[in-house]
Amino acid sequence: MPPEQPGRGKRKSPRIEVYAQAEVRATGGVPDIAIMAVRNVSAGGVYLEGTPDDYPELRPGSEIEIVIFGSEEGRGDDPEFNIICNAKVIRIDPGFAGKRPPGFGVTIEPIDQEHKERLTNLLLRASGYRVGSSRAT
Repeated sequence: MPPEQPGRGKRKSPRIEVYAQAEVRATGGVPDIAIMAVRNVSAGGVYLEGTPDDYPELRPGSEIEIVIFGSEEGRGDDPEFNIICNAKVIRIDPGFAGKRPPGFGVTIEPIDQEHKERLTNLLLRASGYRVGSSRAT
């Protein structure tokens, strides 16, 4: 019987905690832009902190454009950390006191290969894993 592989569960991609923000804009030329905290990110989605009262336009099924941005400690703003994605709100989470803030589950699709590579690099840096390594650094 093969050994159980660590990290395998119901999720397609593991969530990685990051210190980042996202510029969020509804698609269709709506001029309103919101800056929201990003709680975690995976290859397929992000968790944006906020409530429906604060962001009533973010409803399940809403299509948005987001730019994930931030910096790593001591490095200042890093343009390689700006990741433009088409996104879709899939759920509203009321949060859990003391565990996680309320927010929105959002699927993401980077706009092109360059931004897909930036997302991959962000996940590698944030998780502490390196390509070709089987353990955290």
